[in-house]
This record gives sequence, C-alpha cells and structure tokens, in this order.
Amino acid sequence: MSLRDVATNGKPKTMNRAFRTIWGSLGGAVLLSIALSACGTVPPAPVAAVHRNDASAGESSVVQSLHRQLRERDKRIEELESQLNVLKLIDQDVETRKKPSRTPATLTPIE
Repeated sequence: MSLRDVATNGKPKTMNRAFRTIWGSLGGAVLLSIALSACGTVPPAPVAAVHRNDASAGESSVVQSLHRQLRERDKRIEELESQLNVLKLIDQDVETRKKPSRTPATLTPIE
C-alpha cells in the first residue's frame, strides 16, 4: 500500500469507496421501501358504475364498498385470532416452565 492509496483519515481509498457503496445501497433500499410502502396506503379509486340512474349507481358503489370493508374486517379478525392463539401457546409454555418439576424438600407430605 503506497501513500497515494491512503485517504486523509488513514484508511485505504478502496475501503472508503466500499463504505460509500454500501451506505449508498442501504440508503437507496430505504428510499425504495418508503416509496413502495406509500403505494399501498393510497385508497383505491372509486369504480364508475354504468347504470340508468345515479341513485342506483350510488347505492351499488356503497354496497361494493361495504362488502370490501367486511372482507378487510374478516381478514383482520383472522389475523388477530391467529395472534391470540400464538399468545395463548406462549402463555401455556411459560406456565409449564414456572411449575417445579418436583416437590421442594422443605414441604412435608400430608398424611
């Protein structure tokens, strides 16, 4: 390693370049994940219904919206039930680990 290869802080230039590449990639990945997560938060555009009168079209879109909300609610309930079951299993595991495997020597048996 020659003096030309060493940066001002004493590290080789190739190390600095590698760190810049890594941090640049990491920053790009963070920005990409933020951009993609924002895509999922945009509410869907209302679907234009073709009907003879506007009242039935409005009611149809309301019904579709309510059905969508019900499906989303049911999905969320299933997720929460799954999480609850996992928490119950964890709780049971903790309870079984708390129980002593044998009786302590200080206890006397009941006659």
